[in-house]
Amino acid sequence: MGIFDKVVSAAKNTGSSIATAAVKTGSSIGVAAQDQSELAGLKMQVNIIEQELEKAYSQVGRIYIEYVMNSGEMPGIDVSDILRMIDPKMSRKIELEEQIIECQKRVKDNNLMKEKDRAEIAFRFEKDKLDRALAMDVISQDDYNVKLAIAYKKVENFEEIRKIEKLCDMRIITEVEKLEKLKFLTE
Repeated sequence: MGIFDKVVSAAKNTGSSIATAAVKTGSSIGVAAQDQSELAGLKMQVNIIEQELEKAYSQVGRIYIEYVMNSGEMPGIDVSDILRMIDPKMSRKIELEEQIIECQKRVKDNNLMKEKDRAEIAFRFEKDKLDRALAMDVISQDDYNVKLAIAYKKVENFEEIRKIEKLCDMRIITEVEKLEKLKFLTE
């Protein structure tokens, strides 16, 4: 009966881990959707401003060409009215581009947090699996400790592991180098 109680306890822990993970995933999806929506809106505003600026640039060019054609001279012409119209749009465009960068950073940070949450969830699932195996006397305490330490190192060295995977994706290091580095970090 003692083994059965241990298995039931491990199953309850797994269930609560899954429920916690589901809540975190649901809230992070909502935040990600909101950030993506904000990013799309900012990019749309920049696009509209760029279109308006292109019209203003075209007007300046048209005025200059007409003057040169009519007078045969190439002196400076007064486009200060157009420049006054362009100035606030250029300022707004710069402001929006800064907001886009901030939003992109926030999206990147949220994605990083989601990846870290997934690594922690994977650790909890691995621990629950090992707990069940230990409770059923399928593995020894020593094997349990070794496998649990490896699983924990994956969470503990999450950022380094992620960097190594990125380096491999960018083809800065080879797959063999990646595996060697990951082995060093996880064992």
